[in-house]
Amino acid sequence: MEKWLEIDLQKLESNVRALLEHFEAPVMAVIKQNAYGLGAVTVGRFMEQLGIGFFAVTNIREGIELRKGGLVSPILIFAPFFHDRKELSGLWEYNLIPTIYSLEAAEILNNYALETDRSIDVHIKVDSGMGRMGFTPAELTASVERLKELNSLRYQGIFTHYSNAFEKEMDYTKKQKDTFLNLVNELAALGLVITLKYSANSMAALKFPETHMDMVSIGSAFLGNSTINPAVPLTKVYGCKAKVLQVRELRKGDFTGYSNTYRAPRDTRVAVISIGYTDGFGLQKKIDAFRFSDYLREQYHLLKTFLKPGHSVFFEGRPLRVIGKTSIQLTVVEIGGLRIKSGDSVDVELNPLLASSRIERVYIGESSPDFGHEAEDALAEEAGTKKEVAAAKDK
Repeated sequence: MEKWLEIDLQKLESNVRALLEHFEAPVMAVIKQNAYGLGAVTVGRFMEQLGIGFFAVTNIREGIELRKGGLVSPILIFAPFFHDRKELSGLWEYNLIPTIYSLEAAEILNNYALETDRSIDVHIKVDSGMGRMGFTPAELTASVERLKELNSLRYQGIFTHYSNAFEKEMDYTKKQKDTFLNLVNELAALGLVITLKYSANSMAALKFPETHMDMVSIGSAFLGNSTINPAVPLTKVYGCKAKVLQVRELRKGDFTGYSNTYRAPRDTRVAVISIGYTDGFGLQKKIDAFRFSDYLREQYHLLKTFLKPGHSVFFEGRPLRVIGKTSIQLTVVEIGGLRIKSGDSVDVELNPLLASSRIERVYIGESSPDFGHEAEDALAEEAGTKKEVAAAKDK
């Protein structure tokens, strides 16, 4: 392989166990967007073996993929598309739990259930202040009587989502929490009693214990990118590696890369590595600057990066400077006197969410499951592609 994303299942196990031990409430693992790029089927089945008993993804297709991959635990669909009857049938066929986020969605789902003479468990999404999906409190209380008439829907859970839990100040999160709990009590008084209520995402759960309620929804914390709560030790579970294709000399004055943006100030040795921007290297999530303070923060970050560039490629722990423009699938780094040769591997900083699906996901660690290879290959074969997934026992 020329490049691959390496997922250490032993470290993932450590994170899962640390989080399970920290929370008294049950944990729902959010493994949307292919488990944040790590491979939803293998990661999901691995977590299930470790004791996670509830999962959540964004859409019905993701839920079906998990079922085909062997997951047996309940799977919640955060944002199902209710206007595709073929997709809706998958909710029953694969035993998935849809979220209803509007009265229209509830009506459509109930009508389909009546036509097929099958009821279904659902969760209700409340917009307590994020301004995205869900019933507002006023909409939900106004819809209670109609919701109670939709006899094919079994209201198993109700939840909300915090928009600002990553900030230091928790005032808005507390306001959302209070709004949500007051609404749940009001619904009960109106005759709609829902026993499973939850609201805490990773940030809120680790910073604000009052949000734990009957279940916590943990997603990005499993990756271990940062330690949000010192009481819960988390370790980064992934890393990207790429092979060196060629080592060569640049003479003083030579250009490298498109547009001649880099000119060697002296004779130097460089390495060409097998990764580029279509693989996700060098990309970053767009910074939304709707507030002037956000814009200033972004400009400060860009200036700081320009004056003192960080490093995103490393060889045996030593940083390598990227020079010239990163191209579609190739990048040039300055290696100086380091003993690097063609065929060596370098470590590359890469957000797995942005990593191309063409990059192999390789699972390592003593805890690597035997089922990883078979599950991923079965799904790849169904899609008409060949995808190799290695476990530690194969190394």
